[in-house]
Amino acid sequence: MIEILLVNLFLFVGAFVQGIIGYGLGILSVPLVFMVMPSMIPAPMIFNSIFLCLIIATDNKNYIDSNILKWPIVGALVGTATAASVLAGVEERTFALVFSSMLLVLISLSVLKVKLPINVSSSTTAGFFSALSGTITAIGGPPIALLWQNLPPQVIRANMSVFFIASSIIALVALFLIGKFGWAEIKLSAATLPGVIVGFYSSKLIVNRIPAQQVRLGILLMSTLSSLFLFFKYF
Repeated sequence: MIEILLVNLFLFVGAFVQGIIGYGLGILSVPLVFMVMPSMIPAPMIFNSIFLCLIIATDNKNYIDSNILKWPIVGALVGTATAASVLAGVEERTFALVFSSMLLVLISLSVLKVKLPINVSSSTTAGFFSALSGTITAIGGPPIALLWQNLPPQVIRANMSVFFIASSIIALVALFLIGKFGWAEIKLSAATLPGVIVGFYSSKLIVNRIPAQQVRLGILLMSTLSSLFLFFKYF
C-alpha cells in the first residue's frame, strides 16, 4: 500500500509540471517510480500518460495543429517498431548512451540560440527518437519538445499531448505484442491514476501565469535532466 501512495505522489509532481510545460511526467516521475515499483516501467507509465495527455489536449483543443503533428507521428511509427526490436534483444545500454548524448548536443544548440527548423525531416526525426526512447524508457518528451520549444506555450501543450497519445497507443500495441502489456499493467495504472489527475488539475491554478520564456526554460531543464538521468543510469 505504501508503494502505491508513493507512486501517486511522484506522479502528482510529474503531472503538475506536464500541465504547465507540456511534458514532465516521464522525466520527473520515472526515476523515482522505478526505485519504488519497477513494474510500473514502461507500460503502466505509458498507459497513465495517455489519460493525462487526453485531459491536456482537450483543455487546449483550439491550439491543435495537424500540420505540425503528421510527420512526428509518422516518425513515431518507425521509432516504436525499432524500440520493439531493442526490447526484444538489442542492447538497451548502447541505445540509452547514444540517445542521451544526442539530447545533450541538441540542448547545447538550443542554449546557444540555434533555432531548429520545423520541417518534414526534423519533425520525422524528432518523432522517431521520441517514440524510440518513450517505448524503451518511458521518457520520450525531449526530442519533440526541443523541436517545438519556440512555439507558444498553448501550442506546445496541445500538440505534444496529441503526439504523446498517438505514440503511446502505438507503443502499447508493440509492448502487448511482445508480452509486456496486459491486465496486470492495467491494474497498476488504475491504482496510480489519481496522482496524475490531481497533479494536472492543480497545475491549472498557475498555468496561465507562466510566461512563454519560462516554459522554454522549463523544457530545456527537463530535457537536460532526462538526458543526464539516462546517461548515468546506463554508464
